[in-house]
Amino acid sequence: MRLFHSIKRYAPTEEKAPHSHEDFVQLFYIHQGCGIARTEDKSILAVSGQLIWVPLNHRHHLKVLKDTSLSIIHASPDVIPHFYNEMAIISTNRLMVQVMAEIESQDIGSEQGADRNSDVQHHYLAVFIDQLKKQNFQSDAYQSNHDIDKRLLPIIEALTIEPDIKLSLDRFSEHCGASSRTLNRLFISTFDQPFREIRQQLVMAKAWQLSRAGVAHTDIALDLGYNSLSAFSHAFNRFKQDKARQKLAKNHNSLSLVQQQD
Repeated sequence: MRLFHSIKRYAPTEEKAPHSHEDFVQLFYIHQGCGIARTEDKSILAVSGQLIWVPLNHRHHLKVLKDTSLSIIHASPDVIPHFYNEMAIISTNRLMVQVMAEIESQDIGSEQGADRNSDVQHHYLAVFIDQLKKQNFQSDAYQSNHDIDKRLLPIIEALTIEPDIKLSLDRFSEHCGASSRTLNRLFISTFDQPFREIRQQLVMAKAWQLSRAGVAHTDIALDLGYNSLSAFSHAFNRFKQDKARQKLAKNHNSLSLVQQQD
């Protein structure tokens, strides 16, 4: 095997059995929805536009939430970089997001002209792999040291399928069998952040994805539940500034490590 790619779509929530791969590494790219990747000691939450890396011989399983579509890439270890010794989120750029959107749209229309679509997908995937070589391990993933409480799953599903800055825990209290205060405590114990912060980050992650795909900010603000463009712009600019600071700090730490090795 050199490289194999497939797209899977899930109507109900589905969970795979724990397993590992001896002959190939694996990547999961989330087109729409949400996936929770689990190892023996941690869980990683990945939403649309994010990429999960699974190294050789790393025991894992994936819970894919309702209305999720994802690309599964199997590759020989020499085809793509070795990012990390454990399962992790890998960075993506605008070109990668656009390429994967094209791959998904080609797959949707693959019943007619399958050979042509397959050839087009092959070329798009080559661009994706080329860009992948410029990416790195992300340390700021939504990660937990234990399994994610099932009462949080409907909330996470709602936030990833239809992100909305006005979404509240009160909406889910009766369905989840817990008060909004209890649900908020579960978010804190699971992700070390309250629901409000998780909601803000998931909404901004969706805004970032839509913005990189060329969607007008006025449309993004309306889609994500903001009352005005100015309110959205303020939140989005702050989000971009935070990302820029994180990138600068990461580059500084990498440079310091190189200098220490020299």
